[in-house]
Amino acid sequence: MAIKDGATVTLNYKVYLDSELIDQTSPSEPLTYVQGTGQVIPGLEKGVEGLGKGDKKELVIPPEEAYGQYSEEKVLHVPKDDLPADAEPEEGMQLQAMSQEGNMYIGVVTDVKPDHVDVDFNHPLAGKTLRLEVEVEDVSS
Repeated sequence: MAIKDGATVTLNYKVYLDSELIDQTSPSEPLTYVQGTGQVIPGLEKGVEGLGKGDKKELVIPPEEAYGQYSEEKVLHVPKDDLPADAEPEEGMQLQAMSQEGNMYIGVVTDVKPDHVDVDFNHPLAGKTLRLEVEVEDVSS
């Protein structure tokens, strides 16, 4: 069976940034998702379309099909008065924020000023081209 929308796909992968391995599945814990539902980055779905059990493929995924371009608009200046009273922000610290719609976002403090902190809500891999090595373990309907 070939991978198509609605298929349950089980695969192993390795993700490289430049030549550095930054993420991988373990053979005992492969990734399982439903094709065409947006559970994985678009470039992965597009790249494995039509593959079958046992197939291997190398994918090069541009930022637009991975985690998007880096956006300065996602770096927010947060007044210290808006932080929890017991928070002592420092560079590299992660902060959580909730949108008006109730979505949770995680940002990283990039700068601490006397009256505010800069928090970057871009995905850590935004703006990066990824190289994936994938091996399809199983495809089912």
